[in-house]
Amino acid sequence: MVYKDKSMDNLISSSRVFIFEGIDHAGKSTIVTELSNKLKEMKIAHSTYSFPGKESRTVGALVNDLHHNQDVYFDKPIDALSLQMLHVAAHIDTINSRIIPDLKAGKVVLIDRFWWSTFAYGVANGIKRSTIRNILLPEKKALSKLTVAQFFLIRRNSRTDDYSSGYSKSVLETYEELGADVEKSGLLTIVDNDSDLTSIVDGILKKILSCLGGETNLPQQPISKDNLESESVAKNFTFFVKPLKIQPTFIYDAYWQFAVERQNIFFNRFHGAKFPWTDDPVLKKYKFTNTYRASDRVSQYLLKEVIYSVDQYSPEDMFFRIILFKMFNKIETWENLQAKLGNISYKRYRYEQYDQVLSEALNQKKAIYSAAYIMPSGKSTFGNPKKHQNNLRLLERMMNDHLAQKIATFRNMEQLYQLLLSYPTIGKFLAFQYCIDINYSEMCDFDEMSFVVAGPGATNGIRKCFQNTRGYSDEDIIKYVTESQANEFQRLGLSFRSLWGRPLQLIDCQNLFCETDKYSRVAFPIGQGATDRKRIKQLFTEHSIIDYFYPPKWNINQLIKRG
Repeated sequence: MVYKDKSMDNLISSSRVFIFEGIDHAGKSTIVTELSNKLKEMKIAHSTYSFPGKESRTVGALVNDLHHNQDVYFDKPIDALSLQMLHVAAHIDTINSRIIPDLKAGKVVLIDRFWWSTFAYGVANGIKRSTIRNILLPEKKALSKLTVAQFFLIRRNSRTDDYSSGYSKSVLETYEELGADVEKSGLLTIVDNDSDLTSIVDGILKKILSCLGGETNLPQQPISKDNLESESVAKNFTFFVKPLKIQPTFIYDAYWQFAVERQNIFFNRFHGAKFPWTDDPVLKKYKFTNTYRASDRVSQYLLKEVIYSVDQYSPEDMFFRIILFKMFNKIETWENLQAKLGNISYKRYRYEQYDQVLSEALNQKKAIYSAAYIMPSGKSTFGNPKKHQNNLRLLERMMNDHLAQKIATFRNMEQLYQLLLSYPTIGKFLAFQYCIDINYSEMCDFDEMSFVVAGPGATNGIRKCFQNTRGYSDEDIIKYVTESQANEFQRLGLSFRSLWGRPLQLIDCQNLFCETDKYSRVAFPIGQGATDRKRIKQLFTEHSIIDYFYPPKWNINQLIKRG
């Protein structure tokens, strides 16, 4: 990996984009119209757009007409998925042809709906979440050119009767789910549109002005080359908000270069190339996880042998198998249990048998836990002398609490995370890792881009990549970096080979910060993190080639072909 020293001045720029979302008839369009009138009175240069769009002679206007007048054009309704894809095309056209030019001209931009509506209404119309996420990727890439100053989620409780259908409830629940993720970042304002419209609009306007830097420093006319010469306009030019830039170190570029080179190693091995698969001396010598977490050897074993083995398992047995495997996170331990006890399932589980097999392995001086992360002993909670005994008791408690059935009722990954976190000895890092592993199965289908928790290694990597994160949480940084991946690869002139079309997810970028922390200990020893660790413990050891397999719901297994 050849390090390239390039600046990152435009990583996070100030923004004048404000997005209004909510279910039909919540009052979004009325509020946006009133806000526009207020901004006109203040002579603040702005534009308003509605998705898919109503502006004449645009893709959005055409899609809007097709959507609402299907019977005029077709002999039967448009397929739900096709309709949402048309919406995505209209959104992208509006972003690229209108919104970006307006922002460059210095305008404030108010947007009535964006991809949240595509997602929420797509789910309500029976489209798989994974399918909608895939069709939204081009729109999210277009949106990555913008930085949203504030989201406004408009609700109207007074119309409860109008929203009582199962369809409307699904839309509302999805909006709440999407909003909950943004709310933690401070970028969401929930507006209950059940009182006086004037006071509601005034409150939103005050929020917008606050985001723009206050009422006194807004431009009184559009900024142009000609009027920029004016002294009065020049004084007001502080309208271009105080930058929200986070300050990267030189190691930030190495983060992306590491991602590319580690993925190159993955594909070089996959296609049968001989060692070494890289010219990078650090990557040749030391052990690093894959760019994609699911490609790691232990994750592959979990997928093929524990979750998607030849046998079919009930949700209860599946949960038991996943957590049992992950508590030890060691292939040899699983295979030893299976060899001694037969097929592993909760129905056949007996504490005494499992304890005996694991104790015998310890007596033979065999390691039963992986060194990847530490499972707490739990002695203070369960009182047994050996760690594995307490871990088994913890698993028993989870099974007795019927977690498998509870998972089926959850709407998002954070709910599962909070439940796992409530159990003794399971901290934030383990709870999140377990969430990802459970989500590989068919027990749930949560969006991997909806929730992330930074582990201690990732936190250290973030400290090395950024001098100043300006109050953003580690999770905010991971989310921003993940959403910016295409732009960052382009900025650095890097060609990234994705996982057969699957972009990096939050869990992958979280792991990459951890691996960058490790890599920089040797490659950039002057880089300062949250700890002063100076070496990498594990050396690279070659293993046999893996026949890769991923969760079927990702729709990439059919694309895996060796060259």
